[in-house]
Amino acid sequence: MMKDKTTGSPGRVRFVLGAAAFLLLSGAAFWAIAAFVGDGIPRFDPRLVAPSSVALITLLLLIYFLADGLRLYFVLRALDAPVTLSQIMPLVFVNLFFSNITPLATGGGFAQIWYLQRCGVGVGLSAAATTIRTILAMLVIFVSAPLFLVLAPEVDVAGSSGALVNTIAGVIAVYMAGFLVLLLRPAWMVAACEWGLAVLQRMHLLGQERRAAWTQALRREARSFSDGFGRFLSGAPQLSVAAVVATLAFLLALFAMPALLMALLGLEPDWLTVIGTLSVVTFLMYFAPTPGGAGFSELAFAGLMAGQVGEGQLLLVIFAWRLLTIYLGMAIGAVVSLRVLRPGRIRT
Repeated sequence: MMKDKTTGSPGRVRFVLGAAAFLLLSGAAFWAIAAFVGDGIPRFDPRLVAPSSVALITLLLLIYFLADGLRLYFVLRALDAPVTLSQIMPLVFVNLFFSNITPLATGGGFAQIWYLQRCGVGVGLSAAATTIRTILAMLVIFVSAPLFLVLAPEVDVAGSSGALVNTIAGVIAVYMAGFLVLLLRPAWMVAACEWGLAVLQRMHLLGQERRAAWTQALRREARSFSDGFGRFLSGAPQLSVAAVVATLAFLLALFAMPALLMALLGLEPDWLTVIGTLSVVTFLMYFAPTPGGAGFSELAFAGLMAGQVGEGQLLLVIFAWRLLTIYLGMAIGAVVSLRVLRPGRIRT
């Protein structure tokens, strides 16, 4: 199935369109920010390529990419999957590439499962591992984002931080409730989804065969996720703890990058405030319908950070942040994907 999506002509067209949408939306966001703050095209600052700056940026990037690979590796090992870290590291960049050219990062999940299947990991185990890896990051972000907004009232977006806190709190409550139901009572979640499918069929929006197929898939995936998460929690505790620690290191490196860039540009950033701001930006990106959250992430960051970055430097910080954490990984991911996802190339 994945082969058709990644190598077939319709799949190639979708990915090309996704990549084009990512580039256009990112460019439009930068143009809008430049027009709003009056910065114009950001001027290159040589302080960012000073030897000490390059060393610090490289160190943080190494932590960022390595922790990203380790968090999936430890989850897979906790589930007794026969993988090595050398097999997982290319997947970091494959996921970065596909998740940023597909809406809601859906392509990243398919690419990861297909890649892991070719490494000898079953589809069910791959789906459980990638879902658990995502859930761990979401739990951290979904807790830290509202805490930051509550504990940092001086951070305001268009004078509506209170409304933003209430909205985020409501979304978190729904997500947490759904997660707990799926984990502890998967049959309840399946029953609710089946009721929804039945309603769609009665409204003649869904055929009987499609409804039956989706119902079967829902039951299978809910059971697989519940069993997989149970195995993760009951497995070797050191592996589960290592997965959580790697997740924290990954997110901390991601959120700290703008603060490092600001410091290198001679500003005096409040590191905790910047890290908290990025947790909110990342939270909002989970709901952005555009490929890779393009447009939304840049605008959200600009709205939250405009008062903390000096005039004339906001656009440069945003571009450098996206370049290092997204564009660079996507470029590497495009090359790696062409090499490791070729038909017939199986990694064992």
